[in-house]
Amino acid sequence: MATLTSRHPFNLYYNAGEYVKICGTQDGYFPDFGHHMANEMGGVWLHPIKLLDGFWLKVTDLDRNIAVWARADGFTSESWGGSRFDYDHGLSHIPVSIERSQFAPDYEKGMVAEYEISAYGKGTTRLKLELLSRTDLRPVWYSDEIGIIPGAGETAEAITSRKVIVKDDAQDWYAMIGSDLPGTEMTVGPEIYGPELTAGKGTGISFVTECTLEEKDVFRFRLFVAGSESSREACEQTYSTIERDHVSLKEQKQQLYDKLDQRAVLFIEGEDELNEQFAWVKRNNQWLVQQVDGIGRGLTAGGPTYPWWFGCDSTYALQGVLATGDHQLVRDTLNLLLEKSKEANGNGRFVHEVTTMGAVSNRGNTQETAHYIAFVWEMFLWTGDDALLREHYDYCVQGIDWLLGEMDPDGDLFPSGYGIIEIAGLNMELIDSAVYTAKALQALEHMSLYLGETKRHQTYQKLAEQTVRAVNDMYWSEKDSLYADAVAPISDIVPKVDYMVSLAEKQGITDYREYVEGLLADAGENQKDRGWLLNKNWVIVTPMEAGIADQDKAQRALEAMRNRDFIGEYGTYLAAMYQQGTMTISTGAHAVAEAAYGYPDHALDLLRRMGKSFSRVVPGSFSEMSPDYGCVVQAWTIYALAVPVVRHFFGVQPEAQHRRVILSPDMPQAWADKKCSLEHLKVGDAEFDIHVESREGKRYASISNASGWTVVLDWKGERRESNEKRIEWQLEQ
Repeated sequence: MATLTSRHPFNLYYNAGEYVKICGTQDGYFPDFGHHMANEMGGVWLHPIKLLDGFWLKVTDLDRNIAVWARADGFTSESWGGSRFDYDHGLSHIPVSIERSQFAPDYEKGMVAEYEISAYGKGTTRLKLELLSRTDLRPVWYSDEIGIIPGAGETAEAITSRKVIVKDDAQDWYAMIGSDLPGTEMTVGPEIYGPELTAGKGTGISFVTECTLEEKDVFRFRLFVAGSESSREACEQTYSTIERDHVSLKEQKQQLYDKLDQRAVLFIEGEDELNEQFAWVKRNNQWLVQQVDGIGRGLTAGGPTYPWWFGCDSTYALQGVLATGDHQLVRDTLNLLLEKSKEANGNGRFVHEVTTMGAVSNRGNTQETAHYIAFVWEMFLWTGDDALLREHYDYCVQGIDWLLGEMDPDGDLFPSGYGIIEIAGLNMELIDSAVYTAKALQALEHMSLYLGETKRHQTYQKLAEQTVRAVNDMYWSEKDSLYADAVAPISDIVPKVDYMVSLAEKQGITDYREYVEGLLADAGENQKDRGWLLNKNWVIVTPMEAGIADQDKAQRALEAMRNRDFIGEYGTYLAAMYQQGTMTISTGAHAVAEAAYGYPDHALDLLRRMGKSFSRVVPGSFSEMSPDYGCVVQAWTIYALAVPVVRHFFGVQPEAQHRRVILSPDMPQAWADKKCSLEHLKVGDAEFDIHVESREGKRYASISNASGWTVVLDWKGERRESNEKRIEWQLEQ
């Protein structure tokens, strides 16, 4: 399997199973950091509780009288989900090298760290080793708001000289720490620290031994950690399993990632970097899968800052997850969010943020409900799961009623409230909420038709047509050849001017007041709703990304955005007005918009810009904010890569409910004579291999169709159809 290595010791890493997440720095340390929980976002987490602040190794050369807390100078992301730390130069002349490898089993509540010490000095090297851990049993962010309060301290009990169990004094939260390090010397207590004085309230546990190594000798030992958020018995049972079965658990994890790597395998000749990035974003998403007993399993937004579930992030990210074949993760995530939405709202509103303790900290922004409804139909097209569609349909109906009722008091089909851009005060009729409401109505139009609800189908069809027209009329700025950020009367804008100016000034924009006063002057005395291009936020691409923009307007808007006002070195700015932030979501949505309207070359340019941030922080991952800050891994990056490539470059249009796939490839010019393949593409219960290549000056599309589904080639207005198991069509050169 592939690995990626870096030598940036103070960068964070994220190492994960489906239960346990480990986050520290790439030198093997665990510094305090984080803002949701000040100084507590790192360490070892068994959501919804934290287990450890961290663990460290002290090495003492008894003959040279040198003692160091080992600090790694090389870090490797293993493609199977583990991490490796190499300690070559940080041991202060002690003639040994150390390798630490660690992983969290995907289906057990614990982790394993294995140390391998290799002697290279002539003669004998006598070492004293201290393996030290610090517990810190505490709940995830926002738990105190729902009455989950940890105790003031912890109680530690030594089971043996190499095994300790720790309990929170107020809650049934447990951590068990042990090692197969030889010897019996051990100390336990809250006063015991390693090289970092971590902020937690916890307990230090120190295992000590001595060993003698001859040249080329190798000494191995392991740290085992297990936890439980409910009982001592469960914690002890998990520990026993991990201690006994750590070898087979590692093999199980490797097999899981092998299967993941065999889904939706992309190969573009000459695009080694893109192929590699595509493979890694699938692995990244597995890092972000979180199981919590009693709540469910789902894709979290990002690590380590947002290790819980979000509506908005999911309805973007899961589009990429569908396209790369993990349909069970899509079901699990959406069902979890549906249950929490019913529990917190019950009126069709889709939640924004759910912690792993099960608390809903934000009941939902306007855009999220619309985007959820639109996504349900997308999910059905890929899975063909009739029961799943019916499970979500009623809440979708409630959701559109909420959007066009409570959230649309003036009845103009544009719901008010916050959208994706969560800036205080900008809770107007925003472009993304309006666009996704149109998409939601189109989705309900299709759902109701499929389910035989004729009256609703006619209603949704009419409303969808009206809303699409209204978006293209009201949000379009003829002067700017762009869609506006928001629609509002001038009376709604004037009270917000000072606040918007203050936001701009914080970003170093000194002439924003003059800009917005110019907009107000253009509006004159007209008190009717009108479009406002306030910040040129990235969401003004959503009419094109969602495919509802008029063709001429889409062409003009996309052309107007192909410049340095909107696009920087790493992709699309969050706001062209500020040009001070880029995310994979802003770049990805822009790339989808370009590809959706037939501009694959411009879409590929955006993906290549985004690709420059790959591995900048964690080897094998894109950061939340390009190129190198925010979460070190972010779920919606898979949307940014997979949707342009699968849905548009390869042109995959699934109709799983009809056992049919439509292909309408639109490759970038740079790939015109390249071999391009997408193998093991999953649609419903079928799998397809798609190859596009040139032979003897002619271009061919070949499809492996083992299930005998109907495959339709829609190529430049010509449609061809086959259900043969091996299909080959010549394309126009």
